[in-house]
Amino acid sequence: MTTFDSRPVDVHRHDGKIAIVTGAASGIGRATAARLAREGASVFGCNVRSDTRQAAEQFFAEQSLDVTMLQADITAQADIDALVSAAGDRIDILANVAGAMDQYRPLGEVDDDTWLRVVDVNLTGVMRMSRAVLPLMLNAGGGAIVTVASRAALGAGPAGVAYATTKHGVLGMIKSIAWFYGPQNIRSNAVLPGGVHSEMHTKSDRSGWAFERAEIAKATMPPKAEADEIATAISWMASDEASNVNGAVLSVDGGWSSA
Repeated sequence: MTTFDSRPVDVHRHDGKIAIVTGAASGIGRATAARLAREGASVFGCNVRSDTRQAAEQFFAEQSLDVTMLQADITAQADIDALVSAAGDRIDILANVAGAMDQYRPLGEVDDDTWLRVVDVNLTGVMRMSRAVLPLMLNAGGGAIVTVASRAALGAGPAGVAYATTKHGVLGMIKSIAWFYGPQNIRSNAVLPGGVHSEMHTKSDRSGWAFERAEIAKATMPPKAEADEIATAISWMASDEASNVNGAVLSVDGGWSSA
């Protein structure tokens, strides 16, 4: 057992496993790809932007981690097919991490382009990625899908209408997968982060009054987590240690959801 950022790393937890991590170039995605690789998995990560992908490739190389980065857009079926094909004929773990924000726009201000983009990434992209790996997991006799939802999946305050709606939808999806495919040894679970130190939350053209309203919901939010703290939960839910955990929703928000 070694440590990474002061959190335990079981270097044999995922020995021999093949994992796909979406949104792997930054934030929770990069931390998840790094943790799974440190814990023995061969990881195939993807990201839509070439600049952040190249920076992530350098990071993984400097850390001598078995992470192969590919440029892929999870809203494009052809890119998903290419990503799954690159991973080979077996996929043990899928971590759905890629996500898009909605600038805290309430219903009266959300435009169709923002709505469709957030739905395409946060909900349809998760569906397509999960659907793409199912045949390989079924053929292998099992697998684990872990999807990053959000504290916003439990309420409306922490985000705008598109983000909150998609994260609520994710919970229905992961439970449906768990119900139908649990007997085939395929587990599907979700982690719900609260505030996280991540690039995702620093590039937002926010709706002014709606963001101020959201701040009320955030009044009880604990200090932001580090991305690896969320990756730790993802790794455990994807591991054999969580073999009886299926259809679960795990809040990893420092207690914010209990307020």
